[in-house]
Amino acid sequence: MPTSMLLRSLFIATVSSNKYLLTPSLHILSFFAKPNRSFLFNVDRNPVLKALLKPTLYNQFCAGETERETTKCVSQLKGLGFKGVILTFAKETVFDNKTQTADHLSSTTKKFHEMEAAVTDDTDIEAWRVGTLKTVDLISEGDILAIKTTGAGPAVVEAFARGEFPPQQMLDALDEISVRCKERGIQIIVDAESQKWQKGIARTTLELMRKYNTDGKAVIYQTYQAYLKATPSRVEHHLAEAQKDGFTLGLKLVRGAYMATDDRSLIHDTKQDTDNAYNGIAQGALRQQIGDFGASGSNAKPFPSVNLFLASHNRESVLDAHRLRQQRLEAGLPTVPVAFGQLHGMSDEVSFSLLAEKDTTGNPPEVLKCSTWGTMGNLCTPILKSLINSNADTKAQFSKYIACVHSKASEQRLSSLFSEHKDSGKLTISRGANAKAVTDADIVILGVDPSAVETTLKEEGIVSALKGKLLISVAAGWPRESLEKLVSDNSDADRTWVLRTLPNVAAQVSQSLTAIEDPAEGFPEKYMEIADAIFSQVGKAVHIAPRLMDATTAVGGSTPAFWAVICDAFIDAAVAVGLPRPIAQAQIYQSMKGTAEMLQSGVHPGLLKDQGTSPEGCTIGGLMVLEEAGVRGALGKALREAVTIARLMGKVEHINDTRRNE
Repeated sequence: MPTSMLLRSLFIATVSSNKYLLTPSLHILSFFAKPNRSFLFNVDRNPVLKALLKPTLYNQFCAGETERETTKCVSQLKGLGFKGVILTFAKETVFDNKTQTADHLSSTTKKFHEMEAAVTDDTDIEAWRVGTLKTVDLISEGDILAIKTTGAGPAVVEAFARGEFPPQQMLDALDEISVRCKERGIQIIVDAESQKWQKGIARTTLELMRKYNTDGKAVIYQTYQAYLKATPSRVEHHLAEAQKDGFTLGLKLVRGAYMATDDRSLIHDTKQDTDNAYNGIAQGALRQQIGDFGASGSNAKPFPSVNLFLASHNRESVLDAHRLRQQRLEAGLPTVPVAFGQLHGMSDEVSFSLLAEKDTTGNPPEVLKCSTWGTMGNLCTPILKSLINSNADTKAQFSKYIACVHSKASEQRLSSLFSEHKDSGKLTISRGANAKAVTDADIVILGVDPSAVETTLKEEGIVSALKGKLLISVAAGWPRESLEKLVSDNSDADRTWVLRTLPNVAAQVSQSLTAIEDPAEGFPEKYMEIADAIFSQVGKAVHIAPRLMDATTAVGGSTPAFWAVICDAFIDAAVAVGLPRPIAQAQIYQSMKGTAEMLQSGVHPGLLKDQGTSPEGCTIGGLMVLEEAGVRGALGKALREAVTIARLMGKVEHINDTRRNE
């Protein structure tokens, strides 16, 4: 175990084993975890707070905020001897039985949901689908995807509360995820959640098992909480369903995680009762005898196909289960496949105790670590998606596309996203063969991270492969002249024509305003027409003088994040005065969209502001607060700071840079 991980684990263990440290720590974390905190107490917004918590608590229990961090952590865990990881896109709705409230659950009316559904697909379900599929991209064969279905939002939660299947959009998403995982040898654990939703979750999970657990191996696992009095009978009921319909029951067993919020009358009275239930189900499955299933006598029923997953931090429970299975295998008695899991950052002594156990061939049991991660986006995928699906009458229509990727996860993600075009031969996905891909291409879009530009262009064979071709860069911070120096070995006759462009994140919804830098003298007109056509597929394009490109980096590239902060502030304020968050979001987003369209139609910002105000009215009152708080100046300085950083990338100073006099 790396020293940093060992020291962090020691620190966490010290705090968690001392009630005088643990109790106030939990209260503090609970305070920070609540939504709508101000900047000072918001762990995502306050950089000082984040710098304190991320290397300690966050890194102890979570795999990472980005794909790179997560992949590195997954590799590190496997390097310690774990069979794989259980990775989850952590987002859920928790129902508190005491207060009869739900975190992240909307109290919107049925009319609002009907209106929303009539306009568009459920955005919460789509965000959950995208985040979950990104999680799949970060893991590989033998790993497990854990999903919390209530993270898909109010429409799903409300259906589960009625014990019904979720909306068809959610069912389609679950099918897509299940097919992807089955093809890649990844299993799925559907986590147990608050009992308010569990009936609907269990019903949906059983249906998934009927579809995908058909070849003697579980792709889908249902989670059973042993601390609930009804769990043994629920397991027997699901065994009956598996036996009747001929599918493999994926049985993940936990003690339980919602004691503080679930109805206490549903939970065993003592810990010993919970332990007995847990061990009874686990050992019954390993012996292939639970209730009448696998028993002898007139009421005996055949024991169906079962795959067992024991998630527990109880060392005695998991070691007893492993040793029981080994004894049965050595005695030639029937048993079931089993794997074990513990949370990332917790009960490492249990995990390593299991790894120290060996079977007759010297192999340890299958032990996995469960972790969570954050998400990130990129620009090249939406550009590729728009181009490959472009109309035949555009000058951006090409007969073939080659997507160069660095990682296997990216290769798999694009293969899934563009499977039809890959199968037809229109798209080739290349990994580890950049020079060949450039050789085969007529036009090259350089879409790597700015830190990787020089390394990429200096790869053997790249410069010669670029001879006589158009190189379009979307990498921020790289002036055209710097890029030209890296490919300057080419003579004038075989010149590589470099075009610097700056799309922004709105390319993901085809609303980017892409800045195209005025090119070098003699730049072929046909190449400019092609570039204009390419970027018109992801929004609009505007031509900018080279001296303005650094400012454009911020004005075009940074402002979407600024708008997001402004919207977030308005939404939080709307929630604070009583609006349910989904309604607040819908109103703020539509207000922003409508305002943008009015401004784009030619209405001056000052005139639009005046049209919305009246003497002694609420709007002028709010505007005065903005003026008194210096919002104009703060926004202006934020934009100038972003431009300053862009110029520092290229080492170009300007009189209005925010750091010039520091």
